[in-house]
Amino acid sequence: MLCSLCEAPCDTHKNVAIFDCGHAFHLSCVLKNATQYSVVCNICSPDPGTLSDLGDDRNVAMCADTVARCRQRQLQPVKQKNILTHVRNYLSPLTPQITSFFDHVIHNKSLDVIKRAGFGPQDAIRERVPWSSLVKTYTPETLLKFGFDWSHMVQLGIRPAEVAHFSWTQQLHSLKLDAVKMLQIRMSISELASLQYSTHQLIELGFDWQTLANMGANVETWKPFQFELTDLKRYWKPSMSQWVTGGFYDRERLQKAGWPIESALDTLPSMTQRCKGRTLRLAF
Repeated sequence: MLCSLCEAPCDTHKNVAIFDCGHAFHLSCVLKNATQYSVVCNICSPDPGTLSDLGDDRNVAMCADTVARCRQRQLQPVKQKNILTHVRNYLSPLTPQITSFFDHVIHNKSLDVIKRAGFGPQDAIRERVPWSSLVKTYTPETLLKFGFDWSHMVQLGIRPAEVAHFSWTQQLHSLKLDAVKMLQIRMSISELASLQYSTHQLIELGFDWQTLANMGANVETWKPFQFELTDLKRYWKPSMSQWVTGGFYDRERLQKAGWPIESALDTLPSMTQRCKGRTLRLAF
């Protein structure tokens, strides 16, 4: 029996889509042309009542086919290619040899196509595909749908600035980001400031005053966050010692960083208090 879509022999015992009319096709052929043939037999007629035997949910069949392809490919892993082979394939688009995850990426194949070919996030890690290459080609939504999570992104070398490609909802609920995870990519205080989080967002991610201080937050590096001194006092509630350690009682540093002296006088704790056993003798 031949599949009328690809004209190759059909194995009637497995991986076959059988319509109610009796005609059989390769399951993979039907799924590749799902919009045309997953409901209507292309041999008999366009009668919408002639349904293919793909079960109640076509997505289940598509998922099962993808898993089967992935397992089959993993039993015979693709031989690693050197960089010259990748370049040659890239420069010869008319006769490409697309056999690896990275081959699909450089030839701009969609992630749906890559998934149907049996590849997953672990294949990107195995082939050491740079995360920067993926975010240049695919949208955050498709990358998440493909199955990439934060651990995959860290292994592929995601950079702090690339976190901004994901919306706040995606960061919080899909990637489940927090301060601990973000510090895995050695994010600096300036890189954190460039992400332009609000005070509420930083608090929700778990960036307390001590964590930020350990990253290098002080009177100078707090300024790029574009918060007011009253915001720092209200949301982080730093102690007198923490204010002093951060350099906020140094008039010269305070002015050079661009903090208003009047705001400092109104916000900072009284300078007559003691800090770590010594009286503050700083005068504004």
